Amino acid sequence: MEVIIFVLLDAILGGLVLWIAGKITSVGLALRNTIIAAGAAALVSLIPSLGWFLSIILLFYLLKKFSQADIWPDLILMVIVSRGVAFLAMLALGVF
Repeated sequence: MEVIIFVLLDAILGGLVLWIAGKITSVGLALRNTIIAAGAAALVSLIPSLGWFLSIILLFYLLKKFSQADIWPDLILMVIVSRGVAFLAMLALGVF
């Protein structure tokens, strides 16, 4: 049950932060697409050892597919900020 809550929180918080970052950087992303990308990355991050690394790659791939934005600086900055904010939010909620 904890894993399901973790994935849902990560998808929703990460998706919201990605959506806000997209608005700031003028990258056209729908909220639904950002939540899908963040949720898929959260699921992949559950894989032992390489999960976190693979989740970042998947997040870049999905964001590029959904938005057609440039990798640098738009997507790289969006991913760095969103993963950092999502991590801090999960830490504050006591998930870790």
